[in-house]
Amino acid sequence: MRRPLGVATTRRIVLALLTSFLVVTIGFQAQQAPAQPTATPAAQTIRAKAGSDSVAKPEYRWPPRVIYNTDGNWVFNYLPDRKTDNLMVVLDALRDTSVDAISILVGIDDDISWRGSPHAELFGDATKIWNPDQDPAKKSAGGLTGNAVELLHKNLVTVIEDGHDLLKLYIGRGHQHGLGMYAAFRMNDAHANDERRSWFQRSSQKKKRPDLLIGAPAPTSASGHADEWNFSWQWDYAQPEVHERFLGLFGETLTRYDFDGIELDFCRAPLFFKPGQAFKNLDTLTNFMRKARKIVERHQAAKGKPIKLLVRVPTSIDHSLSVGIDTDRWLDEGLADVFILGSAFRCTNDVDFVRAIKRARKSSVLVYAGFDSAADDVSPQDGMDRNPASVMQAVALNGYQHGTAGVWLFNYDYASHRQGPVPAGEKLFAVSNDGRAGRFTAADLQTLRDLGDPKVLKRLNRCYYLSNSGSAGDHRPQVPRKLALVGRGAGLAHSFRIAIKEDIAGGLADGRIKSTQLRLRLTEHEKSMDRIRCQVNGKRVDLASAHTVANRSGQKWLVVENPPTVDGINTVLVVLEGLKTPEPWPTLHQCEVIIKCQ
Repeated sequence: MRRPLGVATTRRIVLALLTSFLVVTIGFQAQQAPAQPTATPAAQTIRAKAGSDSVAKPEYRWPPRVIYNTDGNWVFNYLPDRKTDNLMVVLDALRDTSVDAISILVGIDDDISWRGSPHAELFGDATKIWNPDQDPAKKSAGGLTGNAVELLHKNLVTVIEDGHDLLKLYIGRGHQHGLGMYAAFRMNDAHANDERRSWFQRSSQKKKRPDLLIGAPAPTSASGHADEWNFSWQWDYAQPEVHERFLGLFGETLTRYDFDGIELDFCRAPLFFKPGQAFKNLDTLTNFMRKARKIVERHQAAKGKPIKLLVRVPTSIDHSLSVGIDTDRWLDEGLADVFILGSAFRCTNDVDFVRAIKRARKSSVLVYAGFDSAADDVSPQDGMDRNPASVMQAVALNGYQHGTAGVWLFNYDYASHRQGPVPAGEKLFAVSNDGRAGRFTAADLQTLRDLGDPKVLKRLNRCYYLSNSGSAGDHRPQVPRKLALVGRGAGLAHSFRIAIKEDIAGGLADGRIKSTQLRLRLTEHEKSMDRIRCQVNGKRVDLASAHTVANRSGQKWLVVENPPTVDGINTVLVVLEGLKTPEPWPTLHQCEVIIKCQ
């Protein structure tokens, strides 16, 4: 005879039957549900790395094609009208371009745009005297006059006093336009090094704690004129308190604001340790990056939305070691979602794309071509004397051809960094109270569309050139240089190297490319013309028959039509025949390969 079931046993049986019923029902419904389409690369889903099982995708295009970095000095537009819409004129102008994400500084230089932070202060709050030299027209940081810098501070203060939060306004408008919004941090801004113009803008943190600074002696490659006074006002990252300051600021920013990510800019400016201390501190910055990654992951898990970590590093992976940045290791460990390779101040063609992209595949991170739009030392092109768009178009296409996900653009806010001069009467867009920012021409906005489409770039004029300057961590400039003599041992080892990732022969054959040019800017060469030997990829080219182009300043370039260029590394040799010392001695200042499609 069976014993009667107890109450507890009966409950367990009922619960088990009910659970089985639900599993069968859910399984049946799942079989009936239509299959979900596979996500495209432009809208791929992202799983939080903090251990979350939830899957989410950004509201903006991912990966973004063009990331637009800005100082955010649009705040100049708040006074005198005090209308928040006036703050958005530049951001609104980007809406119909290929810009998918905005990376905006959390403040000015080393400071922030809000008050009450335990980690930083509102820009200008530490300044007691705004016009120390009693010269209101004297230029300060970034080319602004002392009066203009004070006005910048007043705009920031007035926004706060009127009950607004500047970054929340920017984020709201950016999200309204479907743009990703990243908080940008300069990891060691150098403007305060300038004793002539910017000393009165130094934060109280730096003045009270000089023990946290690089100080004296300054590194020989010090930024912002620190080498002139042999004292650097930049942070010393060997100090744990410096790490705590920045890491605390990252966490505070992600708590306070609905950003889609943070960007750490190690190119402004790449000095992080006292002289001779960078190599021994390679692990120091790597550990800092690991902590930054964990902060982002914690906020991503807490908010249930993708939050990206972007990092900007110099163009040379090897030279970056000399300032304490171990890019190879950061790539191997996937310490950021996006790695931006670019020079701090120039649009340069000499970038370690191949090495970075190969390494990035191991950790599934993205590599971007990063550049400032400045390239004013190239020859005049398309009616422009300075910063022709053809240079950016060349670097961007090189990146795409190697496998970069897109481009990251720096300083395009400022008209002085864009192509010019602008013809009189040209219609301008996004006119700002800051005379440097906005004021886009139709051609400027078209460039922002073109940079997002490699197919379009292949049909635009491009200029591959040798940059004559670079900041710490970049490849060393190949020009200017005096011409070496063959009789004294000069040879192929003296060649310049210009990377062009493109099937030039195929483009010429199908008519997409109309012609190519080699352009050389030489000085004091006239008396030695009969001695100059020029070879492109081992083949002699005739400079005697070259014609010339000149810019408005009178600088001239020799132009050789259709040189024997190749897909890959192009070597250009310019040397002097013979043994005799030339008087005067010729100098090569610039070497360019131009591809004309239009």
